[in-house]
Amino acid sequence: MKGAIRQICILVDDLDQAMKDYWEKFGIGPWDVRHFTPDTVRDFYVRGERVTEDFDFICAVTWEGDMELELIQPLKGPNIYWEHLEKFGSGMHHFKIVIPDDEELKAYVKELEDKGLKVTQTGWIDNDVHYYVDSYEQLGVTLELGNGGKISEAEEVYPKRGAERPVSHQQNIRQIALVVKDVERYMENFAYYLDIDGWDVRHFTPEKVRDLYVNGKPVTEGFDFICAVKWVGDMELELVEPIAGENVYWEFLEKHGPGLHHYKDVYPDEEIQREAERLKPYGVQVLQTGWIDGDSHYYLSTENYLHLTLECGNGGRIEAPDYVYYSKRKSEA
Repeated sequence: MKGAIRQICILVDDLDQAMKDYWEKFGIGPWDVRHFTPDTVRDFYVRGERVTEDFDFICAVTWEGDMELELIQPLKGPNIYWEHLEKFGSGMHHFKIVIPDDEELKAYVKELEDKGLKVTQTGWIDNDVHYYVDSYEQLGVTLELGNGGKISEAEEVYPKRGAERPVSHQQNIRQIALVVKDVERYMENFAYYLDIDGWDVRHFTPEKVRDLYVNGKPVTEGFDFICAVKWVGDMELELVEPIAGENVYWEFLEKHGPGLHHYKDVYPDEEIQREAERLKPYGVQVLQTGWIDGDSHYYLSTENYLHLTLECGNGGRIEAPDYVYYSKRKSEA
């Protein structure tokens, strides 16, 4: 894949409440808040049509380490966010690939278009350009591509510029995960469209996973879910397909269908336990936990606050995969 993954975006229907929850409960912020309107966005196109009528959507951004988190609330006028909110409600919408060179970026967008993906929205804000690509059917996620250009300083900051974080823990985001129905299909598509190939594939079964708990109850037999992972720069992409038994993935597929499920915050187990205890008064529970070799995972019920499931894990060592998957389409070419 060209470029680097530098942003995760969550669409919300109440930005003020979302920023408050992210800040007060998780210490994520402060947020630079901007209204994107005809006064601040130029050359704005939605589904190939230049937008000439009034529009307004709010973008709030903050950095957690080297990952930018973005919250977007559409207010009026044409944009691609309405459809997603109407279909799925608040939740993860896209991740962003940053290619700083404008010409290289345009060439990459053209390459994706030649493969059949369509640009659904584009525009310029100061020196920053964005292109959204309609890749949900193929990849289970909307892609954003941009140059990461400089934008003028935000006039509004929540809660205020230089505010002291109310929570000591700062997130270390090292994985973006999708839950899918056919992991091989998605591995093939990621290889074809983004040249992301050579996935480490593992079946997680009772022979591989110890101390698996789902909704607080131990699961000891009859489960199987496939995890395929691939590092793209300093970000790990994960595709998860549930096969049998109890896990948190079935409910997501039934409600949402394939799509972005969680991002993973990597830090030591002792600190994870402290954070889990700290969040209990807010009703946050551990939905699923287990160990694979030296690696732990904890899925937290953070939907009401973050509008996504938060995975915490220690990033421990896992033994060799069951196999490494390379694109059949490429091997046959």
